[in-house]
Amino acid sequence: MITTHTSICRFCHAFCALKVDVEDGRVVRVIGDKDNPMYHGYSCVKGRSLPEQHYNPERLLHTQKRGSDGTHQPIPVEQAMDEIAERVQEILTKHGPRAIASYSGTFSFHYPVGAALGGAFMSAIGSRMTFSSGSIDQPGKGIASALHGRWSAGPQSFDESDVWMLVGANPVVSMWGGIPHFNPARRLHRAKQRGMKLIVIDPRRSECAQQAEIHLQPKPGEDPTILAGMLRVILEEQLHDAKFLADEVAGLEALREAVKPYTPEYVARRAEIPAEDLVSAARIFATGRVGMASAGTGPNMAPRGNLTEYLVLVLNTVCGRWMRAGEVLPNPFVLLPRRQARAQAEPPVPAWGYGE
Repeated sequence: MITTHTSICRFCHAFCALKVDVEDGRVVRVIGDKDNPMYHGYSCVKGRSLPEQHYNPERLLHTQKRGSDGTHQPIPVEQAMDEIAERVQEILTKHGPRAIASYSGTFSFHYPVGAALGGAFMSAIGSRMTFSSGSIDQPGKGIASALHGRWSAGPQSFDESDVWMLVGANPVVSMWGGIPHFNPARRLHRAKQRGMKLIVIDPRRSECAQQAEIHLQPKPGEDPTILAGMLRVILEEQLHDAKFLADEVAGLEALREAVKPYTPEYVARRAEIPAEDLVSAARIFATGRVGMASAGTGPNMAPRGNLTEYLVLVLNTVCGRWMRAGEVLPNPFVLLPRRQARAQAEPPVPAWGYGE
């Protein structure tokens, strides 16, 4: 007899809602939960393959320890934890907290509580040497945020936007990079139905790029060139949010001078894109009522990744794309302490000194 259970996928950060069929104590099928009001039945091939992963004959089912002969043998998990704790304590006593580092990535800590427990452990021993898939493949985000400063109330909501720009991101496949990861393909489809215009900067004609009003397909690594060119167009044509910049932002004139050389013609030659498409993308993004730009993993791994992420933030700021006083937060948190957002700027902080 088959019984169906409601669960969530633990393969990645999207936590998709699932229906799990169990027969004689064995999982036989995993599908998306159509009754879930956030995911609407969505699940990806990785989530649906969890039974195959779970019952893989090569899966380790017991804690292993390497012996002096180099082979591994099963040991009780309690023994393993005791031995690991003893060794970690030795390192901590001899070399200090910074000798111990942690890394968490997709499926390396069992979602959703593993990363939180890992972070609490590192905090308890006093080590700041915490790394993740984000610090490895998207380091520009943290560095750019430190150099640029933050807006305490956070970015504008995708579900309210009439324009959106993705720089080297394809979230309908990756579930990351700009579109909320609760069934991103459906969210993008519904956004376009209500009239949202999508701009994509990507050397590859990705699934998102195929749905874009404008797809800028540059020579790889020229993302900051395009962003600087867009900023020049927006400032030259006075499409920026002048009041927001006057009230909240410093450095506008320095920015204006910095992007002055990035004319549409120069950007077109350097990035190998049509100049008219660059101008159209800048105008569409700047004249939208609500919307954001975001960058994915690719631009962070390319040359000048920090600069790409910084210019993405600058573009959002120049167009005033941050939540304002009186607006409804898209995610005030439910199971975590309620978010106390303020519509005000946080100044830049040093973007260095995090560790060797």
